[in-house]
Amino acid sequence: MNEFEFQKDPLSPLEISGAISAKVIHDLANMVGGIIGNAEYAADAAGDSPSLKKAIQAITTSANSAGRILGQCLPLQRSITGAAFACDTNELAKRIAAANSYAPEWRVNVPSNLRGQVQAQGRWLIGAVWQIVRETKAVQGEMDFLCGPAVFPVTWRSLGLNQGRPIDLFQINLRYRSEQTLLPPDNSVTAENPGLFAACELLRVSKGQIQCRTKSPGRQEISLLLPLT
Repeated sequence: MNEFEFQKDPLSPLEISGAISAKVIHDLANMVGGIIGNAEYAADAAGDSPSLKKAIQAITTSANSAGRILGQCLPLQRSITGAAFACDTNELAKRIAAANSYAPEWRVNVPSNLRGQVQAQGRWLIGAVWQIVRETKAVQGEMDFLCGPAVFPVTWRSLGLNQGRPIDLFQINLRYRSEQTLLPPDNSVTAENPGLFAACELLRVSKGQIQCRTKSPGRQEISLLLPLT
């Protein structure tokens, strides 16, 4: 499949389930790694207690078994989300605009001066953008694009970046009227809303993050931020 292939329909239940499954596999693998590491530390601190050592060994054996199973699932995770490609931001913005099934209520402004590339899985990113638009439940809105330096959110610590350091970003900005923000102040996403959860996970396949802000009473802004390569 070409990295820019897309559809105008909402993410299907199968696609949403796949994105959530990929997230679960990733998180469980991290948890199992933590269990194994802590079990090794506990074994060193167990001293000469046979019963304690036996219990720790049982934990280690179970965790290693779980790790092997998850290791077999990692190719499935990669097949679900696909590989990221170098995508031209100007072409990507045009493709996102072409997938707009909400025109003219949702207006998409594509500037002519976008420069740079992002590492993205084009189809998933386009699907995630419009799924997030659907989740706003806004009748009208607008979308624009920007490339340039910005200060990334604190949640980007997980990418190994220092808080407050400006970096070059590809920004997809959504503006609409609503009394409520799409996400809480910490921009956390839970599986209680599967469509939004899946969209945010698919955004992260492209190393992206989401920020929600109330610009003024009744006016909301969502920024999807991807680092330029």
